[in-house]
Amino acid sequence: MNGKLNQDIINLFKTKFEGNCIYLLLDAYTSLLNSGHKVSEESENNITAQLVGFMKKSQLRLDLQIHLERESYLDSDETFDGLQDADKSPRIDIKYSVWNSNVEIEYYMEAKNLAENNWTKKSTGANVDAHKLRKRYIKTGIANFTSGRYPNGCLLGYVLEGKIPKVVELLNQLLVSDNRGREKLVNSKNNNHHYTSNHVSSAIPVLKHFMLYLS
Repeated sequence: MNGKLNQDIINLFKTKFEGNCIYLLLDAYTSLLNSGHKVSEESENNITAQLVGFMKKSQLRLDLQIHLERESYLDSDETFDGLQDADKSPRIDIKYSVWNSNVEIEYYMEAKNLAENNWTKKSTGANVDAHKLRKRYIKTGIANFTSGRYPNGCLLGYVLEGKIPKVVELLNQLLVSDNRGREKLVNSKNNNHHYTSNHVSSAIPVLKHFMLYLS
């Protein structure tokens, strides 16, 4: 009974910690918008680095005692035992961690650039293929969580062109065309940033998505 009680307490702590990580991320997103930094032509890594920078400087993070890392390796026990090549370990964009008594709790976020339409970067003249970005969001974002390659966490969509609802609609069209209509992104509580998708018999039955408008 004590074991179950302890696990229930840990699960409640994990849920609270997840909420704190998301709150910290959205607070950094607001700081990025208010900073006047133009990031619509930046890479995912550069945008993530700026968000992580705001979080690291945040008094909120210090108050919550959250440790934060960018580009964290997801090493397995086999990797630590020298049985698996460390160079093949996956990496994820943001790792959050905190200690509760003698238990370390971790939460992860993976970010992908998104766009509604094809466009050209003014700074470099490079063409951006919006369809390719959406395919990548599904193939290396959603799939990495549902397969268990990435542990518990959520996806961040950096919307660099177009409108969030249309980008989500186009993502859902791709899922339907792949016979995955049951996995469509659904708006959560009329929050334009927050969506969820259901994935039956997967490593993460309900996946959270946070769409950040950065155009």
